[in-house]
Amino acid sequence: MKDELAKIVNRETFIIATLSNVAKKSIATYNKVTIKKSKDGCALQMTYHYANRIIHENYSWQDGLSTMAKLLSGYFKQAAVKTSAGDYHILSNKKGHFKILSVK
Repeated sequence: MKDELAKIVNRETFIIATLSNVAKKSIATYNKVTIKKSKDGCALQMTYHYANRIIHENYSWQDGLSTMAKLLSGYFKQAAVKTSAGDYHILSNKKGHFKILSVK
């Protein structure tokens, strides 16, 4: 999954991504995660949206991709990714399989 994600989320074309739809409501701590490039474009900033607060964390590009793949493989069911090359919708199922759809 990380390799496929790296093709979509690359430094040149990536704009923003939103991970949502918590897989297991019983373990939910945050409702969604918004990901965008840092101002210099060398890192990723993840914004964790909790019920009554928001927390920002910065990751190196590779660590950010790993964290995004990890969140999609167990915590969230879907992601909407916006790039300058096009928009993508990533869906994950209970078995951990992913489907990447190109949105036009």
